Amino acid sequence: MSASELMANVSLVASSNDKLRDILNKMREANQWVVPVVNNKKLVGILSFKELIRRRVNLETRVINVSSPIISLSKKDDFTQVVVKFYTTKARAIPVVDDSRNLLGMITRETVISYLLNSGQLDTGKAREYMSSPPVTLTAEDSVAKARWSMVRDNISRIPILEEKKLVGIVTTRDIVNALYVPLSEKKRASILNEEERVMASPVKEIMNSPVITVTGSESLKQVAEKLLKNKISGAPVMEGDFVSGVISGVDIIKSLEHKFQLSMPIEAKLTTGLRNKELKAQLDGVLERYLSKLEKFVDVNNFRVSFKEEASSQGRPLYRVSVNISTKIGNFVANDSDRDPVAAVKRAVDILEQRLIKKN
Repeated sequence: MSASELMANVSLVASSNDKLRDILNKMREANQWVVPVVNNKKLVGILSFKELIRRRVNLETRVINVSSPIISLSKKDDFTQVVVKFYTTKARAIPVVDDSRNLLGMITRETVISYLLNSGQLDTGKAREYMSSPPVTLTAEDSVAKARWSMVRDNISRIPILEEKKLVGIVTTRDIVNALYVPLSEKKRASILNEEERVMASPVKEIMNSPVITVTGSESLKQVAEKLLKNKISGAPVMEGDFVSGVISGVDIIKSLEHKFQLSMPIEAKLTTGLRNKELKAQLDGVLERYLSKLEKFVDVNNFRVSFKEEASSQGRPLYRVSVNISTKIGNFVANDSDRDPVAAVKRAVDILEQRLIKKN
């Protein structure tokens, strides 16, 4: 089974010059989470709810300025290569291109899971064995702003909502993007700021979905996949009685294939003690994932290693020396940089590697 056989026609495509306002309305109507961005039929970026939740942008902004670096599959890629790409990028959908990077179609995570299910390739284990646990949860009175920050910090797409430890709802990335952007697209610019502040301060119970589709910890991976596909959802809380013990998603189902497909994450980051606080680590993880996707635009990445070393401090702030090593089919590349801001050092080092890859190709 090749990527060209798995892909489907794309119902919604954005031009690089389209306004965010127009595309968001179409995304809602088409129920499409990921939209390829093209310029003269060539894929130049991807617009997704996941990226929009990370930052606030003006609705008049051109789509190309808020799109993510390109993640794509070649029409020649076999099914193993498709699985590897979904595993390493955690993407909800990936465009398929030809050798000239012309957009041909799209493969969704749901398509991959459906094929795995129908071909009998899913593990026989239980949901509790593959779920993400402990789950990130919020109370019904917590603010939308807190939900948004939790999603960005922990790189997750859904949060179970509890009242007195009982599951009462769930909030997803799409719920927050719709609450923030869609109502604003119909308002005058002068009222947008006040409306945004109101939405962010609102309790999550105002935008959560209820009742919640759940699975039990004893359900098989096959049963979980069938339930997610039937209900057209990407994940669900895992229940042990009345207790939310975890969350399982399509990403976790694909992760269950690690041994079968010999899957491994290409990103490896060695952090110093000073970089291990949860918020900074989440920020670094997000940056590394985005840069890996950007580098894969130029070359197939086998391994992407980042290490940090604390050097002499100044005014109480350490200087971080960053070493980035990327292993590819065309060779190994290394770049170093130093800064008191480790994120800035990573960005500059990877920018150096990107230029080297461009020249090499």
